[in-house]
Amino acid sequence: MSDKLFCCFSPDSCGLSTGLWYLIRMTSRALTGVLLLGLVGGLCGPLTANESAPIQFQESYTGPHPAEFAELLGQVKSLVPAALAYISAQWNLPNQLHYPLIVIITDHPPNMPAGASAAYVRSVFVDGTLRQTLIVDLQNYVTNRGENLDNLLYHEMAHVVLQDAVTGPAAAGIPQWFNEGLAQSVTSEGHDRTAEDFKRYGHSDARAILCDLNGGVDTFYHGEYNFGCYTQFYLAVERLLALGGKETVANVIAGLHNGMPLPGLTGAVAGLSWPAFQQDVQQYTQDVFAGNKPIP
Repeated sequence: MSDKLFCCFSPDSCGLSTGLWYLIRMTSRALTGVLLLGLVGGLCGPLTANESAPIQFQESYTGPHPAEFAELLGQVKSLVPAALAYISAQWNLPNQLHYPLIVIITDHPPNMPAGASAAYVRSVFVDGTLRQTLIVDLQNYVTNRGENLDNLLYHEMAHVVLQDAVTGPAAAGIPQWFNEGLAQSVTSEGHDRTAEDFKRYGHSDARAILCDLNGGVDTFYHGEYNFGCYTQFYLAVERLLALGGKETVANVIAGLHNGMPLPGLTGAVAGLSWPAFQQDVQQYTQDVFAGNKPIP
């Protein structure tokens, strides 16, 4: 058993009669002012977990950079479990993965997403089971030795941990703004990116930064795969964390795991409906870029 929360959102999902379900909800709200355990609109208890899944490192290499491969492999084998432990602690999750992770270092990364570099995560389902692969570009490491490997791998491991924790038979999808914004929040990446954008767009109406959290962003401004929206995604997550408190990530993960789309969670987690939260994030972003609020 893990200490991850399982939260149900209906009488059927909890095995309760409708009358008992609503009696518990109302009693809980009357006694505490909130719902039981998690502010996610449901009743929560332990989520059954598999034994911790192994992290497998591919250690064979026959390419032209054996010394660099060995050096990078040593760093990756140290950083990946360290990132897992740190992120799990930050998000109040158990320090484990429920599904296998394979880590590959290669000169020729397969299926590199457009615009990606250095490392990325591929998540696929095989016979209904999640399989994740963290692919690290050795050629990029050889030619860009000054890149912050810690930030890079912590960002990618945030994607791994989030997908691993959310995955389940009825899980809702992870919105891109939450996925990328949260990954930037585990290091100084989001702050640094916002500070750089402030140099370009500060003391403006932040129009070049604003993105629609529902998707459909303006590709002229923001480019393929919404990379130009990462600052907005980071600020949206920071605003959600500020409104929801220290249990925000665990509560959102529990809701997504149990099939509640994130727009349906913001009321319980942040105290704002989805449209109101979007307006709040836009105002917050404009305040940051007007210099009225500090860069988080």
